[in-house]
Amino acid sequence: MKNNKLPVGFLHLLFILLLLNCDTGIEPSPDPGILRITLQSDPTDTFIVIVKDTFVVAEKDSFGVTVFQGRAYSGDTYAILYPTLTSYKQQDRIYNIIRREKARYRQFTIFETYVPPGRYHRIQFGLKAHTLKLKNFDEIKVEAPANANPIVTLSVDFRVEQDQITEINLYIKPFQSVQRYRDIYQFIPRLEIVRVQYLGRKN
Repeated sequence: MKNNKLPVGFLHLLFILLLLNCDTGIEPSPDPGILRITLQSDPTDTFIVIVKDTFVVAEKDSFGVTVFQGRAYSGDTYAILYPTLTSYKQQDRIYNIIRREKARYRQFTIFETYVPPGRYHRIQFGLKAHTLKLKNFDEIKVEAPANANPIVTLSVDFRVEQDQITEINLYIKPFQSVQRYRDIYQFIPRLEIVRVQYLGRKN
């Protein structure tokens, strides 16, 4: 009788070859990159007219704005943005956007977070104003127009590479974002993207 059995060693070798050529669907994940977004008031926007008086921003003036719910979009998918690299949940944070240091508006890092590497085309976050306090003038309550969407969307093409920092710098025009409507001061944020920087690895 003829023996049709293949040697055990041959079967073992065949199994290894098949395994090496098989797509298991499990691929190594790339390390994330870091996306940092900064917000600073436009240095040319330094005064506001209230009734008939012109007020120039001073050292102790304040304009509180809450930043919340950041996202970076790649197609229809998005990465959630957190305030710091150690944050584990989204947080509402209030910034005095007209805070001055050494005669300049302070720059705030509003998001710094790990995101998957890839190309992105827009960022999105919420902005909500509170009160504007100027020297020698009462606090002014500033609010959004009725039915206004507090979420701001900015189109910007950028990439994030693994283990690298991408930084997006934004300007907001603090006083040009405020307008009087009847007896109410409304906040309609005016923002622009100043630059996108690729800063290399984080130290």
